[in-house]
Amino acid sequence: MGSMKSPYLILRIQDESDLREEVLKKQDEFLDVYSFYLQSRLSWVRDEVRLKAYELHLLDPSFTFQI
Repeated sequence: MGSMKSPYLILRIQDESDLREEVLKKQDEFLDVYSFYLQSRLSWVRDEVRLKAYELHLLDPSFTFQI
């Protein structure tokens, strides 16, 4: 069984440009994990998708996702 990291996010965002860059990075991570979940349907990958979605929502409150 895979181990899931604690749901925390540490960022050093100093301006709007840093925030946009971090959102894009987190979107890429989310899409990578979600794509893998759609292929594998593994429960531990689903948990990682939820974690990435949560982290992305912290950066961009308008982002919502349910799996």
